[in-house]
Amino acid sequence: METAMNKDGAVEQQSSRVKVTTVRLRYCAIALFFMFIGCGGPSAPTLSAIHEKAIEHNQKAAKAVEEGSYDRALAHYMEALKINRSIENTQGIAVNLINISVIHQKKGNLPNAREFIDIAFSMPDINNDVRSDAAYEKARIYLKEKNITKAKDWVSKSLSLNKGMFEGSRWNLMGRINIAEGKYDEALKTANAALKLNIENKQRGEEANSLALIAEINAKKGNYPESKAYYMKALEIDKELGNSKKIAMSLRGLGMLSLKQGDFPDSVMFYMRAYDVSSSAGDTEGVLEALDSLSDAYRKSGDEKKSDEMLKKKAVIEKEKKK
Repeated sequence: METAMNKDGAVEQQSSRVKVTTVRLRYCAIALFFMFIGCGGPSAPTLSAIHEKAIEHNQKAAKAVEEGSYDRALAHYMEALKINRSIENTQGIAVNLINISVIHQKKGNLPNAREFIDIAFSMPDINNDVRSDAAYEKARIYLKEKNITKAKDWVSKSLSLNKGMFEGSRWNLMGRINIAEGKYDEALKTANAALKLNIENKQRGEEANSLALIAEINAKKGNYPESKAYYMKALEIDKELGNSKKIAMSLRGLGMLSLKQGDFPDSVMFYMRAYDVSSSAGDTEGVLEALDSLSDAYRKSGDEKKSDEMLKKKAVIEKEKKK
């Protein structure tokens, strides 16, 4: 009996995107080990050593992202790109270009991010899944540049190329664009539509993103009880998925809500929890954000000494990070 996918198909499949819920990266070309049932029992396509090497670099890059080590992640993605180019693995090349663009976004280097994503999007012979992902990342870059019109255009382009199971993530981004426009009612409608799609498509990570987005919108509208309820729902899913970065983000959101309502002890408690999660996860970026938030909370509560302590601690970590 023939298998459902031949060896060449399996090699192409291993380089396609797999959703990674434990990090904010949306692209990670890791191995997919499919088991096919034939007359002689289960069998699996064998990948060449060079394909496995590319996979190894992608896995190491994803791990580095989890730890906030973006330079290390970039080095591994560049190595994977080099390998995929050496064997003309078109889908793998495109996915790595997208990964590299995402890392440059995280490092705040938007010109480089744009350069890599433009190359990925313009590549011939890539499937619509990957091209849709490239359009999505291009929309994110435009949003960071505050070019709202183009950001909306590229989200729409991403949706036109491929909706599928990741459609909800596109509407989450559209909701963020609506927030940037100051259109909170429209943003709330969009975020609720995204939530429904993510639940239907069983995208738990994006479902949590939708819940956090709804929480953020309600906070901006002054609906603090509703905002807290949605942050708590997002936090529950983040914990279920073991996503330390997102857990810390939800905790910081809850701290922000308490601060807005003048509940300084609760605010400090949530920010300290966020700090502990990020510190334990080795997430330097999250630690710095938590310390910044703690400093703000202490300052607004009138404790200038504690506020300064947090800023000094932050400065020490930033200095270490540059070494």
